[in-house]
Amino acid sequence: MKTSPGSRDYSFEARPKDKIGRALFLISTCLTLFGGGVLLFIVCVSVLSICGRVVFSAPVLGDFELVEMGCAVAIFSFLPLCQLKNGNVIVDFFSAKFPFWCRTALDSFSCLLFGLVAAFFTWRMLYGVGDMFHYNEQTMLLKIPVWLAFIPAIFSFFLLSVVCFYSSIVSFRQLFVEK
Repeated sequence: MKTSPGSRDYSFEARPKDKIGRALFLISTCLTLFGGGVLLFIVCVSVLSICGRVVFSAPVLGDFELVEMGCAVAIFSFLPLCQLKNGNVIVDFFSAKFPFWCRTALDSFSCLLFGLVAAFFTWRMLYGVGDMFHYNEQTMLLKIPVWLAFIPAIFSFFLLSVVCFYSSIVSFRQLFVEK
């Protein structure tokens, strides 16, 4: 797929060419597949609960607890690959007319800022999981420790911050590549 100078390649074939980028792409893809598996599990639990409610008047106990924890884990799992493939929503209403160097600098800065926010979330979630583990916080019906859902979420946000910093560096390097 041929792109014009200054435009991004959003196709599936636009994979990183360097070793770090390929490793991040592989880990992000595996995490995304994990998130997809969690979503399939949530769908199965919901279908079983609805069928049990209709046929036997007995839904799956704590189905909403599993769904809310699973949705959070799945959503967080998709974030690193979305960032790596430039899939996040950008508002370029004003910046579309900017020169290439300006758009690229804004992209680099926004990736850096997003990476700092993701790193901050990772740091704060580490404290949160410690508190939930210490106080043995559990779901109401199933008594599942809440901190269990934090482990994949923390990993996802950590990976997201690394991917954001990588994306920032890649965007910054594009400033010095002849177009």
